Amino acid sequence: MISYLEGKIIEKGPDHLVVLTGGIGYEVRVPACTVEKAPPVGDKAVLHTYLQVRQDAIQLYGFDSARSRDLFVKLTSVSGFGSAKALSVLSIFSPEGFEKVVSSGDAEALTVIPGVGKKSAQRLVLEMKDKVESVYDDIPGLDEPERVVFVEALEALVQLGYSRPEARTAIGKYPFNEREACVEEILHFVLRRMDQT
Repeated sequence: MISYLEGKIIEKGPDHLVVLTGGIGYEVRVPACTVEKAPPVGDKAVLHTYLQVRQDAIQLYGFDSARSRDLFVKLTSVSGFGSAKALSVLSIFSPEGFEKVVSSGDAEALTVIPGVGKKSAQRLVLEMKDKVESVYDDIPGLDEPERVVFVEALEALVQLGYSRPEARTAIGKYPFNEREACVEEILHFVLRRMDQT
């Protein structure tokens, strides 16, 4: 699986980048916002990627953050919602913006996505409700690096078998204002407290 790509941009299109690395030019389908954020042709780029293998095609998709990539994968797991629509979502919404819309149940806001009508927007909200991570509601005031660490620590705890609400509540007790926020520190703090209960 190709999950990360770093190299020189040799071509930019409205929906793709070609990245040269190791003497190979990888054509990567990307959301419009990733094209806009990408450096000029000739400069180095870093993409978080997802390789989709189907019977009729192999396609590499790229994103400016691991969070965007993970949301893309979740979107493509929704029935009737393919990679083109998933890219459209990420061209219009940031991961945080999309998660906020889904968490609030605002299906109307999703009808701006090309090919998504009112009914399919409602279905998308329903199917994505349990898949998105509105992890910031319990801890207001986190800056972006802390948010990223929060999500990574949450996912690590879920992988260890804790439920998402349980993990979110436990991480919410971490003193972000008093300590450095890194995944290892948060997990050590949380697991020690969980062992004591």
